[in-house]
Amino acid sequence: MPNLISTTLGRLRPVARSLPALALATLTAAAAHGGILEDFQFSDPSGTAIEAAANDAGTGHLWDVDADLVDVKTNGSGQLDASLKANTDFGTTYVDTDSFSTGSLYGVMELSFAFDPNSLDTAENEEIRISLIQFDPRSTFVTAEFEIQREDDNTVTIFGNAVGTGAVDTPSALLNMTETSLIAVVAANLDTSKMEVHFSQDGGASFTTLTGGILDPTRGVESLRLTLNNDLSQDSVLIDRIYLTDMNPYPGLIPGIPEPSTVILAGLSLAGMAVARRRRR
Repeated sequence: MPNLISTTLGRLRPVARSLPALALATLTAAAAHGGILEDFQFSDPSGTAIEAAANDAGTGHLWDVDADLVDVKTNGSGQLDASLKANTDFGTTYVDTDSFSTGSLYGVMELSFAFDPNSLDTAENEEIRISLIQFDPRSTFVTAEFEIQREDDNTVTIFGNAVGTGAVDTPSALLNMTETSLIAVVAANLDTSKMEVHFSQDGGASFTTLTGGILDPTRGVESLRLTLNNDLSQDSVLIDRIYLTDMNPYPGLIPGIPEPSTVILAGLSLAGMAVARRRRR
C-alpha cells in the first residue's frame, strides 16, 4: 500500500505544486494514515504466546495477557493454534489501537476450522470473535463484532453483534460444519453508525454480506479484541491472520468507502478547479 500511495502522489506532484500548501499537507497526511493499522500474521517461532506475537504493522501494539488463553500459541507454520484452548472459560485478549471516532474500520480474520460433532457442549457454545472495542472496561464496551458460533443444534453460524443504545445485530448465516477455510470481516462505519459482516469460504474469491447492523452512535474504537470461548481442544481452529484496516480489504467484492488514492484524486481535482477559478477572476 505505501508503494501505491507514493506512486499516486508522485504522479500528482505537478498538479499539487499549484495548490495551497495547507491543502497539499492535508491530502498527504490523509494518504499516510490509510491502510493496515494493526496486523498479526503469526509467523513467529513455534510456541510463541499470543502476547508475544509480532505486530507486522510496526505499531508496537501487542495483545495483552489472559490466563484463559495461556496455552494458545503459534504452531511455527504461520498460524495461531486456538485448538490448544482446553478450558471452558470466556478467553479474551486485547490490543490497544489509536482512537477512532469517525471513518470506517474493518476487523479481519483469516482462519480454518472444523468443529467435532461429538463434542457439543449445550451449556456454553464454542465461539470465535473479533470485536472493535471502545474503552475501559474494555470487555463490556463492544462497538461492533463478528461472532462465529457453534449452536446448540450442532450447526455453525456467523453474525454481526453491536452493543449499546439503539444497536441492532445483523442476521446470521450458516457456515459449513466440517473443515473449511474462512475469511470474516466486521465493517463499522462510525460516521453513519452502520455495521456489516462479510465472509468468504472460497479464499476471498466471493463474499456473502450480512447487512442491517446499527451501531450505538456514541461509541468509537480504541482497541481490538480476540475472543475464544469454551473448550476448543476437540476441534481444529487455526488462525492465519488478524488485522485492522481503515481501507476496504476487498474492494469490488465487499462494499466500502473510497480508497485513499481516489479521495486524493477527487480532492486535487476540486482544489485545482478552485485555483483556476481564482486565477480567471
